[in-house]
Amino acid sequence: MSINKQKNILLLHSSSDLYGASKIFLQTVRLLKNNGHNCIVVLSQEGPLAMALRELGIAIQIINLGIIRRKYFNVSGIINRYNKWVNAIRLLKVIIEKEKIDIVYSNTAAVLIGGWVVAAINKTGKTVKHYWHIHEIIEKPVLLNKLVGWLMRTKADKIIVVSKAVMNHWVGVDESVNSIMQKKTTLIYNGIEPLITSNNKSYKEKFAVPSGSIVIGMAGRVHYWKGQEYFLAIAKSILENNAAAKSIYFILAGDAFPGYEYLVKNITDYIKENNLGEKVFYIGFEPDMDCFYRSIDLLVLPSQLPDPLPTVVLEAMQYGIPVVATPQGGALEMVVNNETGIFIPMNNASVAADQVVTLINKDTLFKMGENGKQRVSEFFTQPIFEQKIIDIFETT
Repeated sequence: MSINKQKNILLLHSSSDLYGASKIFLQTVRLLKNNGHNCIVVLSQEGPLAMALRELGIAIQIINLGIIRRKYFNVSGIINRYNKWVNAIRLLKVIIEKEKIDIVYSNTAAVLIGGWVVAAINKTGKTVKHYWHIHEIIEKPVLLNKLVGWLMRTKADKIIVVSKAVMNHWVGVDESVNSIMQKKTTLIYNGIEPLITSNNKSYKEKFAVPSGSIVIGMAGRVHYWKGQEYFLAIAKSILENNAAAKSIYFILAGDAFPGYEYLVKNITDYIKENNLGEKVFYIGFEPDMDCFYRSIDLLVLPSQLPDPLPTVVLEAMQYGIPVVATPQGGALEMVVNNETGIFIPMNNASVAADQVVTLINKDTLFKMGENGKQRVSEFFTQPIFEQKIIDIFETT
């Protein structure tokens, strides 16, 4: 085993927001740069992530990478993605040649192009490596599941997965079946960075929430599987059926991917149609997550599909906030039931509401919050994450 420093690394990412996977990408780029590596980043569009990277002095190019999303799974969408891929591969080859790239790092399963471009460049006699950081569990569409699995087996030299749930989904547990995948796959839990504190007012102040009230929050990209509609249904059930509802408020944060804005309208329409506006506040994208966490007493993550390792859970636990989640994906590795939070049923809002209300006690919230802080410090720390990431890039 040898240690190699000062590599030229091309890093590809699927978006330019600052949600979970993007935060980990920013953290990884900063780490590699600070350890003396030459980092060049390619994003598909401008955005908060691009701005944050430029502040670090990172070279960025904007190239449409033909990121795969479900909306492209039709004839016109596939043609569109193919055309973007052809152009992006041509441009990425130029960067790889010019910058003498040693490693192409693809962040998220949506960045399918990384493996293809490395395979193409290596046909010319190069020995570029492809490292793929997988944050997702993709069950449907089945075609996408099979495509990503095949690319992981055939076009990745090293694979990083963010949770055991992700590992089991893509690699499986039978070594005789997936021995090749198991040998090149490493589990690295995300290591949470301290959030930047701010002097901004909390939402309790902004919305004049009465002193002593409990605020229940949810944060994340607005998507059909993230569970925003389920969160609202739980809120509605609590507000309509519980005596404690007078002292309970709700905050929902997050915006949608371009093309999915109708989901945001669904949220605002639901709040309006059910007369929840005095108790349920939709705030859209929140760049200052410190402000969000200072505003809530309990986090609910009601994902409807397995969420691999949701960053919001770690951030909430870091703040001493208990977490309520559906029992699937990475949440099962993060939340300890009845110690740092609880698990609620997947699709029964009234039962979930009753379970959430049982936590509305200052002593219970405090105790679970303290347990969550301790769990983050033991298993999801920034130093552990960063050392494992550096080992991946610097050990061959």
